[in-house]
Amino acid sequence: MNQSLCKACFIFTFFFAIFACKNAKSEQNTTHTEGGAKSAFAQRFPKAQDITWDSTETGVVANFFDGKHDSKATFDALGVFQYSAVFIEQEALPQAVQNYLKEKYKIVEIALIKMVDNGQKKTYQIEIESNTDYINIEFDNNGKLLKETKQPLSTKEMQLQEEEGVEKK
Repeated sequence: MNQSLCKACFIFTFFFAIFACKNAKSEQNTTHTEGGAKSAFAQRFPKAQDITWDSTETGVVANFFDGKHDSKATFDALGVFQYSAVFIEQEALPQAVQNYLKEKYKIVEIALIKMVDNGQKKTYQIEIESNTDYINIEFDNNGKLLKETKQPLSTKEMQLQEEEGVEKK
């Protein structure tokens, strides 16, 4: 009986040690990633305010205010900048994009507009939710349409809109 107890204690200690080492290594990697990202972030966004950090499966994300807009910046597991997204108003879009939206989606409410910058190019991504569809549109920095996709809302989502009295144009 005493020998069984020793084996059980040994097995418990063994697995506890493995688990503790794995968690310590994970915390070290997150700390290392966040440290490298914080340094790169400070250089790229020196005027950022109200900064909060979140871990992701592939790195970290800084959510912040750039003085005018809510923004976020994403960094990989090594702390290398991947892209930033600035949440903007429709008036901040290039004129060609505004014209496209007025012509094709004049009676639809825009849910979200963001300017995405990966360090090499900027794009504008627009999300629209109509009565029947989710619509995602992407333009380049000059206002050229890059892609447009529609995905139907589910029946459940449409029912919720009706029950809540949501009126989307």
